[in-house]
Amino acid sequence: MPSSKGPTGINRYGSYATSRTSFDSAAAPVRIRFDSHMDSTKRIPIDQLTVGMFITGLDQPWYRTPFLLHKWLVSNPDDIVQLKRHGIQVVTIDTKRGVDVGATPTPPPAPESQPIQAESASVPAAAADPVPAEAPSPAAAAASVYQQAMDAVERVFVDIESGQPPKIAALKPVVRDLLKQITEQPEAMMIQFCLDKMRRFDGTLANHGMDVCVLTLILAVENGCTEPEMEALGLGALLHDIGFVRLPRNLYRKPSPLTEPEQVLMRQHPQLAATVLSQAERVPETVTRIIAEHHEFQDGTGFPKVAKAGTVSPLTQLMALADTYDDLVTTRYGRAPLLPHDAIRQLFVLGAKGRYDKTIVEVAIKVLGVYPLGSLIKLNTNECAVVIGLNHEDRLRPKIRIIKGEDGERRQDPVDIDLQNQPADQPTRSILRALDPDAEHLDLPQYLDLVAGGTSR
Repeated sequence: MPSSKGPTGINRYGSYATSRTSFDSAAAPVRIRFDSHMDSTKRIPIDQLTVGMFITGLDQPWYRTPFLLHKWLVSNPDDIVQLKRHGIQVVTIDTKRGVDVGATPTPPPAPESQPIQAESASVPAAAADPVPAEAPSPAAAAASVYQQAMDAVERVFVDIESGQPPKIAALKPVVRDLLKQITEQPEAMMIQFCLDKMRRFDGTLANHGMDVCVLTLILAVENGCTEPEMEALGLGALLHDIGFVRLPRNLYRKPSPLTEPEQVLMRQHPQLAATVLSQAERVPETVTRIIAEHHEFQDGTGFPKVAKAGTVSPLTQLMALADTYDDLVTTRYGRAPLLPHDAIRQLFVLGAKGRYDKTIVEVAIKVLGVYPLGSLIKLNTNECAVVIGLNHEDRLRPKIRIIKGEDGERRQDPVDIDLQNQPADQPTRSILRALDPDAEHLDLPQYLDLVAGGTSR
């Protein structure tokens, strides 16, 4: 994505004193979560670490390493090299989930023409097959990455809200892991995004940052952004609303419309974000700019008026578009959430008005669909269905799951149909309109759960 020609300098607004108290080591949470393995864990020098061991803790805080979590099976010698490179000297291993010190590592699978050697029988049963025989499904992988990333983001936000500076180094692996999963399984990540949002009753700054980050990275991939641009977009999305931590706590989550004085306060959060970021170390200038401009529009409207008309960077517009969509489909300040289809129409209107570059809006609609994943729709056959997949070549004919028959009764056996490739022996189906799940008294997550294989949380 080409960079903007506009100004790149961002003013700093004020300052505040903060404690730089470091995080505790990740080892403690590991012991709490895995009580059943307490008797099988041991601390060993990094030089004794081998492939086949299961790591449950490091002697460094999680945010100082490139690893999102400190729990994984060492299956690649490069992992050990990376640990040493980042100054890790002692690791905690679980001998029930991986090999012990001095044990024979799990041998690679033998070719079919050669029998496995008898020596392999000496490997402990728990170490012989420390990973599941089958790779996780795309839905399970998406759910796992999403949950791990959410946990990491929430930890960072707890510290920000307590007055500590943002841990940029802790968020970079979050962005990397999300981007990898989005690149490999974009639709699975979108379904996980929908499920997570449907089941959330009370959003936080961390939740919102995570939602916007996932959408932003999906748009960034489709727009052909470079890796440095994607990292900046991911970080900017995760942190775009951190200015709210310097405002009254009840303002962001207020359930009723804002008063005029409250609106004045709310519009200060981009400048306040600059204050918070000024306390962090090595914040890329691109990230700072994205956060400062994310409520500015191309036509010169918006706030806080740090950018002139036509100079809002393309990266900012991309992230801001994801932010706008997420706001539209979320309850905010007494406004009921829009249906995904209606939110897409609003994005189209904003592009037509010149608030955002039309090309970026068109790509967003292509990615999200005219009827986004999770939309409840009425068909010309009087059936009701949930959108479970997109056809990017034909936005009006997605993949659907029929959950109500022509008589309006719920189907005990939902039927999946691709509206782009319909069965010849059935009536031709088309979408009439979007429906409100609440008005129809339908619990949509259960139907998306079928798509995700029941793996979502």
